Amino acid sequence: MKSFLFHIIQVLFVFVLLGNTTKKASTKGMQGKASYYGREFEGRKTASGDSFRNADFTAAHRTLPFQTYVRVTNLKNELSITVRINDRGPFVKTRVIDLSEASARRIGSYQHGLASVKLKVMDLLHHTPEIDSLFTCEDVNDCLGNPDQLNGISLSLWRTKDLLHLLYLANELYLHDDVDKVNIVGQGTGADRIYHMVLSGYANASKARQAIEHFEKKGFMEVRFLR
Repeated sequence: MKSFLFHIIQVLFVFVLLGNTTKKASTKGMQGKASYYGREFEGRKTASGDSFRNADFTAAHRTLPFQTYVRVTNLKNELSITVRINDRGPFVKTRVIDLSEASARRIGSYQHGLASVKLKVMDLLHHTPEIDSLFTCEDVNDCLGNPDQLNGISLSLWRTKDLLHLLYLANELYLHDDVDKVNIVGQGTGADRIYHMVLSGYANASKARQAIEHFEKKGFMEVRFLR
């Protein structure tokens, strides 16, 4: 288990380094304009078979395989989000990626329609028996993989069945936002298990509601009290 924890820590350092080196690593086709889906696409089937949800952190790309994780960075403000490719597009040649609304909000491009971005394929994490065991045996872990406990009132910022995607986003939040700790909470078993990205320790409902408003402005579209 220790080797897994060390691997997660290495991932954190890679995220830090990416913030300084992705410009050098850019390749043809991995930089250009990003657009985002209109709300009329909510619930429609994507090319991968998923139902599209604007509150998820997904995107369309013309050639990258489905289920590829891609870090999208806004070149204007350096805000970034890791998305999962589950659709084909954009169909406008001058654009390189179509983002969900939540993804566009996270990088500050929602009000502008288009943004100049760079893309980086993220292949640092893979499903392993250690990862599956850790996050199924323990219902509450911190984003480094250590067993943990929740305190006070807890908020779920985002939820998904895709553990690897949640690990990317939880570590991103931990590194780049003003939070002391990000928890991963698993609920359910087997194929029905859902993982929540959780912030905990709010002393009362008033402070929790203030946090909900804050993180909704940060692009999380379905922040709610964890039940």
